[in-house]
Amino acid sequence: MNTMGATLARLRPSLKPFRSWFIAGVAAILSSTVVEIALPVILGKGVDVAIAPRGDTRLLFQLGVVYLILILLKTVLESLQAYCFQCAGEGVTHTLRLGLFSKILGLPVPYFDKNPTGRLLTRVVNDIKSLSELFTASFSVIALDVMIIFGTFFAMFWVHWRLAAAVLFSFPAVFLVIHVFGRRLALAYREIRTRLSEINAFLGENIGAIGTIQRLGAESERSEKFNRILESHNAAQMASLELFARVQPLTNTLNGLTMGILLGLGGYWVIQGEISLGMLVAFFGYIRNLFQPIRDLIEKYNTFLSSATSAERVVGILEEPGEMSESEVPAISFLMPGDCGIRFDKVSFTYPLRQQPALKNVSFEVVAGSSTAVVGATGSGKSTLVRLLLKFYEANSGSIFFGHRDIREWNRQDLRRQIGVIHQDIYLFQGTLRENLTLGRSGVGDDTLREKCQHAQLWPLLENRGGLDFQVLEGGTNLSVGERQLLSFARILITDPKVLILDEATANIDRELERRLIRAIREVLANRTSIVIAHRLATIAACDQILVLDKAELVETGTYDGLLRAKGIFKNFHEIYSQN
Repeated sequence: MNTMGATLARLRPSLKPFRSWFIAGVAAILSSTVVEIALPVILGKGVDVAIAPRGDTRLLFQLGVVYLILILLKTVLESLQAYCFQCAGEGVTHTLRLGLFSKILGLPVPYFDKNPTGRLLTRVVNDIKSLSELFTASFSVIALDVMIIFGTFFAMFWVHWRLAAAVLFSFPAVFLVIHVFGRRLALAYREIRTRLSEINAFLGENIGAIGTIQRLGAESERSEKFNRILESHNAAQMASLELFARVQPLTNTLNGLTMGILLGLGGYWVIQGEISLGMLVAFFGYIRNLFQPIRDLIEKYNTFLSSATSAERVVGILEEPGEMSESEVPAISFLMPGDCGIRFDKVSFTYPLRQQPALKNVSFEVVAGSSTAVVGATGSGKSTLVRLLLKFYEANSGSIFFGHRDIREWNRQDLRRQIGVIHQDIYLFQGTLRENLTLGRSGVGDDTLREKCQHAQLWPLLENRGGLDFQVLEGGTNLSVGERQLLSFARILITDPKVLILDEATANIDRELERRLIRAIREVLANRTSIVIAHRLATIAACDQILVLDKAELVETGTYDGLLRAKGIFKNFHEIYSQN
């Protein structure tokens, strides 16, 4: 419970805007509890005053009317508290889901290296849905039941404390059962959530790679693995159901024991004249008020434990350290073109959970307004340079400078606005060409979008296919690889970055599209700082300098012709790729 209390405390900012709804719901619960406690009193009064002595039908009718009014009032109050908690719960769910997605957007890249997409989908969809069930339904039922239990305890001891003590002698065993099985159920529900995350992660990975699976004929192997994951999830579910199935019969047994004690001892005391028949009837009503809420609590207990586990997992993401806050580093509103130089000074870096370094003591400088090519074998560290420059990762040693300032002094968002990157692997979103170009940014007119598409050599390919209203399917599956590359190039041009980085941007483009793109690149790169990572020599031949990486080290630096004359690694690289 302490853990749950700490979790709810962490969620308090999301609950606070809906405090008035919760207060109204609690007020309705308190009022409903008072009515619930009063109902057995009315029944007992009817037996003692209206039936047993003289059969006063007039008084009996009056008590019946009062009882009916209380029942109607109880119905209204329960409807009111359900409505209040439903409104509050839906609002909290909306706020949490939006906040969780915003938090995920701000998490550092290394976090996603360790957490698969399916696991994050489980947090945003399933875990938030579980929390929604807690706030919209379970919380109000649990709060009402707890209030009724405590109120009934007070009323029973107030009416006749000796009978209450005798009848409730076995009642602590109920709490013991719930406590013992509750701890085991909590562990079972955590296991269920873990297995559910595995299911979502597996589905997210395999559905996205369905083409590869079918080409390799690996359908049966993938199905078998998915079946093993499902079996582990089913085993966890059955374990929780087995535990839950034991709680209800034990509670019913204790309920029967309590009723037997009340009937035997209470009936004896009625015969002896120590208590009235109406008091005995009232106590039967109170026992019902005790055990019916307990049954409700047991039925909602699995939901509560599931929600508690979900809350812990949601809070776990909310408490993850994000990228540096905008307030920690002053933003730079304007950067002169002459301040766009880049310098790496003895930079070394090793990715988390890897042993081999990605960069070792790398130093070089890209003069503002110049173009630099980076070549090397796969795994030599080319793309790592880009990730470090954009502050997706922090170098283990050494310093990186941009605009004559250490990038540690740069605001991340402002730094990334200055640097545009076009990768080999492009992701496009389902929507129009316009939406894929702007990504929701406002203030970019259609004329500007068409102009940027012209510069990227994309407009002639899509103008007659709908233009800016052309519908792009998820992942850009209705576009060729080359068209996707050109679209990504146009998307970067809209932001007009001071520095442009091409990371194997022409690797998958055919010769015709490559020629179109190279014309656009030369136009856009004029007087602009640029870094080109490529295998195709046509892309890097005009660069001012070329850096050659080999096994995470910078081994050669020079011009295209100079490196060919040096007859080193670049010469071998040239001979291999000039044949392609």
